[in-house]
Amino acid sequence: MFKTIFRFIPVRRYSNSSFIAGVIFGCCLISFVNHEFHRPLFLSLLSGNDGNSNGHYETFFKNFDNETGADRFIVPNIIHFIRFDNFPLGFVDYVVLKAAMRNHKPDKFFFHTDVKNATCEGKYWDLVKKDRDLWSRIEVKYLEAPTEIFGQQLSEDFRFYHGSDIARIRVLMQYGGIYLDNDCFVIHSLDKYRKFECVVNWDEGQFLGNQVFIAHKNSRFLALYLESYKDNYYPDRWYYNGGERPTTEILFHHPHLIHRVKGNFGADTGVGSSLFTDPNYDWRRFDIIHMLMGHRYYMDPHFNETEEFDEDNIRTYRYTFGTMARQVLDLEPDFSLSP
Repeated sequence: MFKTIFRFIPVRRYSNSSFIAGVIFGCCLISFVNHEFHRPLFLSLLSGNDGNSNGHYETFFKNFDNETGADRFIVPNIIHFIRFDNFPLGFVDYVVLKAAMRNHKPDKFFFHTDVKNATCEGKYWDLVKKDRDLWSRIEVKYLEAPTEIFGQQLSEDFRFYHGSDIARIRVLMQYGGIYLDNDCFVIHSLDKYRKFECVVNWDEGQFLGNQVFIAHKNSRFLALYLESYKDNYYPDRWYYNGGERPTTEILFHHPHLIHRVKGNFGADTGVGSSLFTDPNYDWRRFDIIHMLMGHRYYMDPHFNETEEFDEDNIRTYRYTFGTMARQVLDLEPDFSLSP
């Protein structure tokens, strides 16, 4: 490239001042070309692991390959949880937190909540505090639950659900990192996904799953995802804006904007239901499983026997979720009293 540039520059009849000026120009040109053309664009813009440039999603990752990814981590090692209208931890929340710590070990856990003056109090928060390594990584951040999007009022019935759909996009556009629903159980390290612009579970024949997102804050998809709500929010449709519209209007046409995960995030309902019906389900083949705890009441035939899990009855629970929970809590099974 440099030979082509300099081939047309005359090399005779220069005065000393012209020669010096030419040398300076040439050195600057070489430096610019080397900087701009021999380093990936996102690396020239990044500062540290997570970058410091917002608002340039059209060009920030221009020509980035979401199939191969970067040669280093570009997504910060932060796990985000959103807890609107409810901050105390329950048993399943505690299991999820322990699994993410043991199996992935992020630098930070950010709990985003609209509960003013939220305090980490209660039985399971007390257990978290006893784990000094885990407790040292937790930060609580106040986040107002959205009531509207681009001037459109959110559904009264689905406000916190649709609000969470919106908030997770905004949180990732602010910080970058790993967003998890509160019932997503991490099984293996997620570091291999932190080299991509944006990682989304998108199974064959389905809409994207927004239970897990792993993304750089300047992800092109995140910005387009949020913009897809403009003049198109449907308050009475549960998953239209959260999953259907971004799939059909963005990913069908621009699949290169994400690193597509098929199956490894365990978002299929068949996976979640197996945790409560199959005592020997092969759960370790996934990186994450969305456990669908809010749907147990109709998926789990044994729901009435164990409506709420705790550290005592989990010892006698024969199905796969029992095995998963006991593993991260270092508990031994006790089936002597169970049917």
